[in-house]
Amino acid sequence: MKSAFVTGASQGLGKGFADYLLETGWRVFAGTLKDMNDLEKKENLHWVEIDVTDDKSIERALEIIFAETKVLDLLINNAGVNKDTATNNQKDLVSSLPKLNRQLLLRMFEVNAVSPIMITKKFLRILNGDLSFVINISSCRASFHDNDEQSNYKGNYGYRASKLALNMLTFCSLYDLPKNVKTFAVHPGDVKSQMNLAGHQKPIEQAEKILHIMDNWHDEKNGRFFNYDGNFYQL
Repeated sequence: MKSAFVTGASQGLGKGFADYLLETGWRVFAGTLKDMNDLEKKENLHWVEIDVTDDKSIERALEIIFAETKVLDLLINNAGVNKDTATNNQKDLVSSLPKLNRQLLLRMFEVNAVSPIMITKKFLRILNGDLSFVINISSCRASFHDNDEQSNYKGNYGYRASKLALNMLTFCSLYDLPKNVKTFAVHPGDVKSQMNLAGHQKPIEQAEKILHIMDNWHDEKNGRFFNYDGNFYQL
């Protein structure tokens, strides 16, 4: 049985990944900051407490998973924040130049860009399957060609820049990842979630599409930024 670790797995797209992987025969370690006593119980589902911005918390999560399996086939860095969740809905603080807040911008970079690469660094210890994957959940907002003004909010500095940084960190990791570990960043689509209440795509359906990118893998895909449908996304 293959094993996966998904951050931010208690809701939204992360839950979609967990549900789809369980349905297709995977063992899922589901990262969360929520009270685990309140979360659903399923066979082959293991809740793991993790604060992705805390190195000690990441290390504790790794040890919990390592005690259960010595081989992790898939790491999905899904946990993230947007202009609303990062600011308690005071979106101008990370989206409008006259009101930008340094600490909130740095927080967005910490969660959306730095944390995924730090988790990848620490989890290399068990990403030792014959072919293991690291999937980093990015956004179309990381593209310079995203001009959808109706759904974008002003400059959206913090979210756009932090997701663009995640794409570059994904690419940079190619210099250091062992040959058995492959990686890519991906725009998940307009997923309905707590971060995107107006979204119209179901998390589990988008998760399935993203996971199919791993099918028929070839190294031209490695380190690239994809749309959820498997096409390369234009930066």
